[in-house]
Amino acid sequence: MTNDKGTFGEYTASARWPIIIQNAIDDLASQQELEKSKVTKFEQGEAIKSALQQFRQEVIDRAPLRLFTEEEIKLADVPLSFNEYLREHSQANWGAVEWLFSEVYLYRRINVLFQRQSEWATFDIFNRLKQSTFESSFHGVVELALRYENLLPQLKEIEQNSGKDADDILKVLFKEFIEISLWGNATDLSLLTNATLEEIKSIQGAKARAESESKIVVNDTDRAWEVLTKAKAEANGKQIRVDFVLDNSGFELYADLMLAAFLLQSGLATKCIFHAKDIPYMVSDVMLKDFDILVQDLRDRKFFPSGESSTRESKALESFANEMEKFVSGGKLEFREDSFWTTELDYWNLDAKEVKYHGSILHKDLTSSNLVIFKGDLNYRKLTGDRKWPRTTKWETAIGPLAINGITSLSLRTCKADVQVALPDGLDLKLSQEWEKENPGRGSWWCCSGKWAVVCFCSGEPNK
Repeated sequence: MTNDKGTFGEYTASARWPIIIQNAIDDLASQQELEKSKVTKFEQGEAIKSALQQFRQEVIDRAPLRLFTEEEIKLADVPLSFNEYLREHSQANWGAVEWLFSEVYLYRRINVLFQRQSEWATFDIFNRLKQSTFESSFHGVVELALRYENLLPQLKEIEQNSGKDADDILKVLFKEFIEISLWGNATDLSLLTNATLEEIKSIQGAKARAESESKIVVNDTDRAWEVLTKAKAEANGKQIRVDFVLDNSGFELYADLMLAAFLLQSGLATKCIFHAKDIPYMVSDVMLKDFDILVQDLRDRKFFPSGESSTRESKALESFANEMEKFVSGGKLEFREDSFWTTELDYWNLDAKEVKYHGSILHKDLTSSNLVIFKGDLNYRKLTGDRKWPRTTKWETAIGPLAINGITSLSLRTCKADVQVALPDGLDLKLSQEWEKENPGRGSWWCCSGKWAVVCFCSGEPNK
């Protein structure tokens, strides 16, 4: 709840949300300045700014959460689940409401304000921040493109030389790309630099990997590896499908694409499906348009100024952009969106019994996937229902129906919120004491810091 004292949820509601809305106001003003000659658009922008300012004050004043009007529901395709919740919780206000619901509701309210104004209906108010953040990741982007380019011929060599040794190396690379996707631009990319197959197998390489994995407090990567290698061995021409329920755009999307490319190149997958958001959401979440923007950015030497087009860096960026488009045109990489991902509904609703708001439709589709990778903190919160579980609760307990309803899942989450499960006895206390030393009174916030991560697997079948 937003009034659970001493939690990151309470801090988010009181401190972070007003800042997010103010940033949106400032970014809108900047965009207006660029297009001030367009009179109608400028005037509509003024109306949005005024409404955002009122909305910000509403959050600060901890006002009651209001229903969406019939006009807003039609105009912005607002799922009816929001009003159903608010009718059941008529006393909810910004200072005392479920954190998960109110945060998702906040972004729906912002979206409605833009949908009201025809000149701004397709504008992504968070795009400037998405782009500036990605642009600042220039060195990591180039570094990873070069490493991927270097690994391509070695992947072919592994494919041609099957056997235990080749499988061991492929498993190491699988773990590396999982970690790159897990950490996003916070990852240490040093392990893949100009790595030969011999260096990957070396004692020094093993030591570096162990250090890298030390901050992953739950790590089920091996179980995901087993699922995909078994699927590959038994494929016999059948499709091996991996789905990504996406989180952040920019470098994290780039890292997810790297993982998908590795899976496709290694034969661990034959098709990857990326599930994006249908509205500007949680500031940085991926929309369909963000894939095309990312590919354009990789080719834009003003955006990523890596020198003349003949340089190795530029070629690596261009090559990866080309490969992504080739995967798309060849049907190996697909992007989809669905309004379910931007409702307040947790993923216990991804079940055949939950027929409302696409939950059962998505469930049927995702059971066809060999592995569904849920990216990021919000997806983790939705998987666990954002409930106050004891932190030693079993993962299969915390994800409810998803433990037995046929979806094979892997959660890759950098810990940035209060909810945390699947820890061994004593680890929460140890990490809380460690964090308390530098953050007095906030020891339990270690799992909100982004310094630790989890990789949680579930087969989706009973007793497996």
